[in-house]
Amino acid sequence: MLPRNIIWVITICLFLTGCLEKEIVDDINIESVEGFDLIGENEVEGTFVIPVYKADQTIENERFTAISRLNKDILRNAQKESSAPIVNGSLELVLFNKALAEKGVIQLVDGLQRDASIGTGLYLAIVEGDTKELLQQDLGTRGTGDHLYNLLKHNIDLRDVPKTNLHIFLSDYYQKGKDPNLPILKKTERSAEIVGAAVMKEDKFEMTIPNEKLFYFKTLVDKHADGTVSLKVKDKDEFVSIKSIKTDREFKVEWKDDIPSIIMRVNVDGAVREYTGNKVTSKELKEFQKLFEEKIISESDSMIKEFQEKGVDPIGLGYVAKSHKRGFDYKKWKDETYSNLKVRVEAEVRLISTGITE
Repeated sequence: MLPRNIIWVITICLFLTGCLEKEIVDDINIESVEGFDLIGENEVEGTFVIPVYKADQTIENERFTAISRLNKDILRNAQKESSAPIVNGSLELVLFNKALAEKGVIQLVDGLQRDASIGTGLYLAIVEGDTKELLQQDLGTRGTGDHLYNLLKHNIDLRDVPKTNLHIFLSDYYQKGKDPNLPILKKTERSAEIVGAAVMKEDKFEMTIPNEKLFYFKTLVDKHADGTVSLKVKDKDEFVSIKSIKTDREFKVEWKDDIPSIIMRVNVDGAVREYTGNKVTSKELKEFQKLFEEKIISESDSMIKEFQEKGVDPIGLGYVAKSHKRGFDYKKWKDETYSNLKVRVEAEVRLISTGITE
């Protein structure tokens, strides 16, 4: 009996493997980046970029476009132009033009999270202008999608762009008391560049953090592993460049008569990378630390006040307050409390080395 049972098991397994859908790499188009532009009031145009690997080891970019109201319908319509199935298992980046972001992106993002072939590490970004125009460029040596992905990756990992991806965006969107942020790209004459970060109100574009404030914005909403800021020394025609090695945030919440106040402490460990004056002494090092602390506090205070005026909370102060209060009334917080919330920013900077000076 045993041999016959084994034969039946093997036979069934063979039939089951025949049910799997096979996808041969040479017989499919694997997209690397998608771009979505608002057309008119309700329709969206999607642009899909496929890297095509040539025999001489060069890469060309093939593009397909389609128009619809739903993410999957756009891709389904684009399939009609393609000689092979378009699959998104290697999708690295999805772009939305600013007009679409102002209307709201959650419908398209929801379609992405429901696709099991797409990883949550997928990058999302907003484009000033049309994404189609940006994606018409042939960028980098490994394809446009890979070039734009790495442009964002190294600026998130090593520079001043706050960490974000599909998972983080959805977590911030669904978390009461916190709003998402996304990097902003802009087409240049020959390539693309990061021009700031967008603060979203739920899933809608609300305001821009320009490049010159990104260091301080990331300090408020994320942790720096790296980053550089330049400061003018008071009463001197001299400048100092400070490289951030590590930053961290701490919150202290006090409730009094059902009214909260928050103290946010920013800690920065850094090094003097460059100084246009003479040799850096211990006295000047203390002066740089104080100057940097004052700059962090002033820039943070300015941004927080603007966040309160516009009703956005990328820092997550609502989430912090909620975690320190039982029976937290989120509606009251959103409608009344947040705009009048007292937030005090404190900063402690330690410059642990003088680096390269001149």
